[in-house]
This record gives sequence, structure tokens and C-alpha cells, in this order.
Amino acid sequence: MNETCLRPGFNVSKSDPRIAFRGALDSLEADILEAQVLAAEKKDEHCLKALGEILLFVRELMSAEVNERPVIQMKLFGLELDELQRQSRVGMTLPSYTMGALPVRLNSLRTRVREAELKGVAAFGEERNGVLHALNRLSSAVYYLFASGFDTPLLCAKLDPQNT
Repeated sequence: MNETCLRPGFNVSKSDPRIAFRGALDSLEADILEAQVLAAEKKDEHCLKALGEILLFVRELMSAEVNERPVIQMKLFGLELDELQRQSRVGMTLPSYTMGALPVRLNSLRTRVREAELKGVAAFGEERNGVLHALNRLSSAVYYLFASGFDTPLLCAKLDPQNT
């Protein structure tokens, strides 16, 4: 059988681009979890918390797509998504293996977000309940986390629960 359930009572071909999009979101969640393992091993609580926020965000995107509803407006690191995009455009940090496993994993995570966004565009053609816009901003957020380093005052202040 070449079909799978898209929604209760509604099957589609496994080649349907919406299934590929959901698979990309699943892969993205798996990559976030792997990055969290690295952050935990390094005892990097700031990055671990930031990745937890990103994981919840991706799960919200999946829920919005599955339930055909708009994305709940969320912040990441205490910042609006458009502000994160602006912050991510300040300077350019190029990844290098010398940065270590966690920053390299964060860079890979950013590319996974981009891949999911492109699969979403292929599946929906245009915006769908804010999911594609949110994915676009999520890649900026992951880059922001990567480029900020994990002990910078800006990121740490944003991750402090009293500042959010």
C-alpha cells in the first residue's frame, strides 16, 4: 500500500509533498534532541534551554500543520521572531570544525530548518497558517544561537526567565 494517513479519515500517497514536509519536521526534532544531548554533555545550560524553546516551537509548527490551524504566536529567547531575524543579520560567523561539536551541530540544525522550509514551500506553494513564515524566522533564531556563543550577555539576558 502506497498510502498513509494525513488526518483521521484522510489518506494520501506517501509521495505527497505534505508527508515529505512532516518528515522534515520530524527530522528537525530529532536533530534538536541530538543537539540537546551535546549541550547537556557540555553542561551548557543556556544552550540546553534555548534548544528546548526551539523544540517546543517546532512541535507547535507540526501541530498547526496537522490540525490546519494558525501557528500560535511565540517568542524565542524572549525576542519576537522578526527581531531575531534582525539580530541574526548583524555580522557573519562562519562555521568551522574548530568550534567544536555543539556549534557545528547548531549549524547543521540551521540547515535542517531551511530544508524543512523548502519542503513546506513544495507542499503548500505559499504561506500556510504562518508555518512557512515561522520556519523562515526559525532559521534566523538557530543562526542567532550559533553565532551568539552561549555566554554572551545578550543571549543570557534573554534566556533569564525574569527577563522574558
